[in-house]
Amino acid sequence: MKKFKNLFIILMMLLITSFSSTSAFNIINQNINENANISIFQEGTYIKKLQWFSPNGELPGTYEEYIKNHPLQSAEFFTPEVTSIRNNNGISLLVDATLYPYISDNITQYVDDLTMEGYSVYLETVSHGTPDEIKNWVKNQYLQGCLGVVFIGDITIAWAEVSEDVFPCDLFFMDLDGNWKDADNDGDFESHSSGNGDTGPEIYVGRIYASTLTYDSEKNLINDYFSKVHSYRKGQLWQPWRGLEYVEEDWYDMDVFLNNIYNDDVVRHDLGFYTTAQDYLSQMSLGQHFVQVCVHSYSGGHYFGTRPTESTAYAHVYIYSPTDRPARLLVGSDDGIKVWLNKEEVLTKDRYSDWKKDEFRVNVQLNAGWNQLLCKISQEAWSYQFSAYITDTNNQPFNDIIYQTYNPAYYENEAEYIRSWLLNGFHQDNPDNFYSYLTTNYIGKTEANINPNEGDNMGGKTWTLYNSGNPYIDINHQYNDADYGVCYAFTKIIADSEKTCQLWIGYDDGARVWLNGKQILFDNKYGDYTADYKKLDINLLSGENRLLVKTSEWMGDTGFSAKICDSEGKQIDGIIFNPEATPITHIGTWLINGPYTNKNQTTRLSYDYLNGESTIEPNLDDLAPIGKWERGIGNGCPFNLGTYFDRGNWVYSDDIQKNDPPVLFYNLFACGPGRLTDENYLAGAYIFNTTYGLITIASSKSGSMLYFNDFTEPLGEGSTIGEAFQTWFNKQAPFELWEQEWYYGMYLFGDPTLRVLKLDNYSPNKPEITGPINGAPEEEYTFQINDVKDPEGDAIYCYWDWGDGNNSGWKGPYTSDDDIIEHHTFYTKDTYIIKAKLKDVNGAESDWGTLNFSLSKNKLLSNFNFLKKLLYYLRITY
Repeated sequence: MKKFKNLFIILMMLLITSFSSTSAFNIINQNINENANISIFQEGTYIKKLQWFSPNGELPGTYEEYIKNHPLQSAEFFTPEVTSIRNNNGISLLVDATLYPYISDNITQYVDDLTMEGYSVYLETVSHGTPDEIKNWVKNQYLQGCLGVVFIGDITIAWAEVSEDVFPCDLFFMDLDGNWKDADNDGDFESHSSGNGDTGPEIYVGRIYASTLTYDSEKNLINDYFSKVHSYRKGQLWQPWRGLEYVEEDWYDMDVFLNNIYNDDVVRHDLGFYTTAQDYLSQMSLGQHFVQVCVHSYSGGHYFGTRPTESTAYAHVYIYSPTDRPARLLVGSDDGIKVWLNKEEVLTKDRYSDWKKDEFRVNVQLNAGWNQLLCKISQEAWSYQFSAYITDTNNQPFNDIIYQTYNPAYYENEAEYIRSWLLNGFHQDNPDNFYSYLTTNYIGKTEANINPNEGDNMGGKTWTLYNSGNPYIDINHQYNDADYGVCYAFTKIIADSEKTCQLWIGYDDGARVWLNGKQILFDNKYGDYTADYKKLDINLLSGENRLLVKTSEWMGDTGFSAKICDSEGKQIDGIIFNPEATPITHIGTWLINGPYTNKNQTTRLSYDYLNGESTIEPNLDDLAPIGKWERGIGNGCPFNLGTYFDRGNWVYSDDIQKNDPPVLFYNLFACGPGRLTDENYLAGAYIFNTTYGLITIASSKSGSMLYFNDFTEPLGEGSTIGEAFQTWFNKQAPFELWEQEWYYGMYLFGDPTLRVLKLDNYSPNKPEITGPINGAPEEEYTFQINDVKDPEGDAIYCYWDWGDGNNSGWKGPYTSDDDIIEHHTFYTKDTYIIKAKLKDVNGAESDWGTLNFSLSKNKLLSNFNFLKKLLYYLRITY
């Protein structure tokens, strides 16, 4: 991929001439509004493709599953009475007939709002319908002057097929003169051509779709959504006028052009290690008008990886040599590298290029005893890896040197990892059976009892000797990136006596382990490799001990590491392994520290982030300017720093619901969040059952929007969301195959007639009245409104309507955060609705806040008045 980098980078940032340690760390959190290094070249064949990435191997819902719940039936259309006369500025609403009676009041308000904006609105309901019938209805609307269509409720979904990927597709309803074909009659349209017209859309379509969301009933979700839309149109739903660009590492240099709408009021986050799930939620919680996120996803969530970009990291190891001797250091790196041996700089390659095995070679001198090797590796983006290999002067490995991460001044005899195994695999299975892999016997013999030799055949696979030359057993590399299945690994541990010790093991994904026929671990997990993930107490017999490891794999990288040691990780004397370990080649165990972010490529490798980098003598868990020194274990050829630093996490649909982000508009450059047929689809979670969400642009497949300028530019010029969406689609047409793969799953969720508006003046917040809810006549009561706010901080006035024919008139001024206190006396028994509203000095009024107050007769006072009258009567009479 890096051979295309020159296409993406226009300019690098200027050289930082004065670069203190403080400025180095400040750069980590700086907002990148100077987009001089951001690419505007967005050819989809070069840009990293979005991946469907799910936490537990969830797959997208299928057409077969959809059609089982939505069997094709002929459409039944009905026109309610609220339809207005059509003209050339028409909007057509198609509402699910079953849903319509429950949302009709909000539909009526919506029609009124559209009419006030100059639209002619046509409304019809429908039950059932095939995609062709719904499309013919859309064509009819278009021919009568309709600009756009809003599908409300569970309106029939069309499915398309591109490159064997089948997915929901609203472009089918938007392109009215193209030719769509289902040649194999399997229900999805696998062919799309211009026909008698073109392949671009003639009309825009927005969907208000909540039937697959479980957060509330469909009617409540949609009624609530229309209430938000009405509030936005009245200027009562607002967020600060700014955009958030939150871009994951794979697209760190891709421009998404929110500046076309918000000019300089855009904050961009694109530093790979710091674009995290929690930070994404935190940045949204600040309040954003528009969020553009770029991240790998699936229909139920985003995955935020933390592979570094524009960074530098350190890797350190201690090396024991029994004698003074000359040696050779073989190094490879992606991108630049600087190396010290025993605090002397021996190599510097400040460059921008891919890793190549043993690319740089330098003659060095090893001292008798412990030596220090420190590597400093810089990185622009994407692959981040390096390798180091110490050989004799003939490029042959030493068989008597020892590597350890602990500082030997405090800690010696660190146990080595088992580097040589017999492997049997790869045993592939159905992807749907992942959680059965570890309990399925693939070798035809009782797993716990096997004692294989090299060359034995079991389960149709041969037991093969694997010498890793480093601690990590890279099953993924050994079996050519095989997915969906298991691999077996076997070794013998020969002990000179009985021993009590531990097995430290890490693995990806799950693992099952037997020692001498007894199961000592069964962890049926899905997840990444973590070194020394489990530390198991074990007992070794005197003589031969059989250790069998079975690892499961879903997709991606897979492997494991294992060592026998004491509880502190130190070596156990008196044990050897069969197969015997071969000498260490490329170093696979390091102390790692970083990453240190620096967007200035010219100083990225040269800057000293440790304030004395060449003199350090780190130990495990020692503190550093950023974080601490931590152990990293992996394939040493190369050692993948990107994977090591990738401690990613998820933002699920439920997280969006829980956090309720104060954001109005979203564009999700992500794989699958628009898969509306999947339960709790992410695009829906952003705008339904939330306080602010109005619009989500999202894809139902592994593609999304590119050339964002074609979308944001018309938005910045005042186009509606629907108009801008249609404009963007037409500017990409006609569609090459890669464009079909990227664009055909694009959906617009929400009201497409909305505009991205910057209001000149926002109304104060709706007041919440506190005070008593019942009382007696002729008593004065106190009522209060706490913490009044105006978005611009304008002076605020308050109007009280007591519900008894009296009011306060406009009183004030008050300032934001003031408490407003008012007193009132009621005289007649009744239930009163007390109302209050706020307005700012510019006349923008809030909605009414209300409080019900009931007045009952004061029995004590009534009895007292009776006694007074009785005494008066007695005085007169007697």
